[in-house]
Amino acid sequence: SQDRNHRSCRVLQTTLHVILMLLLAMSLSRFTLAMVSLHLIPAHDAFKLLDVGAPRTGTQSLHDAMEILGFNSMHTGSFTPIRVSLCEYLFGNGPLEDAIALLGAFDAAMDEPVMLMYEEVMAAFPEAKFLLTLSDAESWFNSTVELARTMSFNRAVMSVPDPLDELDRNSWKFLCSGMKSWGCNFENSSAEEKETCLQNYARHNERVQEVIPPERLLVYNWSDGWAPLAHFLGTAIPEEEFPHEDSLVLGVTIQAAASAAVAYGLG
Repeated sequence: SQDRNHRSCRVLQTTLHVILMLLLAMSLSRFTLAMVSLHLIPAHDAFKLLDVGAPRTGTQSLHDAMEILGFNSMHTGSFTPIRVSLCEYLFGNGPLEDAIALLGAFDAAMDEPVMLMYEEVMAAFPEAKFLLTLSDAESWFNSTVELARTMSFNRAVMSVPDPLDELDRNSWKFLCSGMKSWGCNFENSSAEEKETCLQNYARHNERVQEVIPPERLLVYNWSDGWAPLAHFLGTAIPEEEFPHEDSLVLGVTIQAAASAAVAYGLG
């Protein structure tokens, strides 16, 4: 369609710029990994906020907002080596201590797979708080389908294969993106797969609210702007306008880079 062609052109136009940003972020991520492993950046109790919302619920906007508030924030789509390490812990029996040490080098974190680590973060960082953005399940699914199909269309235009196609479906690397750990398939979903995905999305949101004490959890609506977030974190309300990132265009390039990083072992 014309809209899809236009969107693909926008993605292609921004790809080089975003890839350069991602290369810089990946270099910084490797530096962080090295510093943590050498105990030059120790794990500590300063980690302040974990976004427990699913990808495509405003994670990039939250990352931008946290940086405006002065927090050292990590969006795992841009810190792909750290994303790989967290996935290895969650799905590949990697060491918890390493995953916690990586989080301890930041003030805040969001997006896949770190949103699944709320119990570990509660135990490791007793003062940490949590944020959950609720979205209608059907709207969330359709938004993520749009992202996945745009990525697929863009790969076809550039004749680039999907790096995840080469992975074993039972491997921890395969589970590291696209919420495959929830049984989601956003490109060619059957009715059964969609139902499983939506059930796990709803179950995650329900369990988060059951497990995390209410005084440590902010259930947040993006239309509320700065006030509830700043109050929850004990910060002043910025004069700067609340960020609203163009998540589809940026999401396509970040997710593509993250998938490649996981598949090709860039972590």
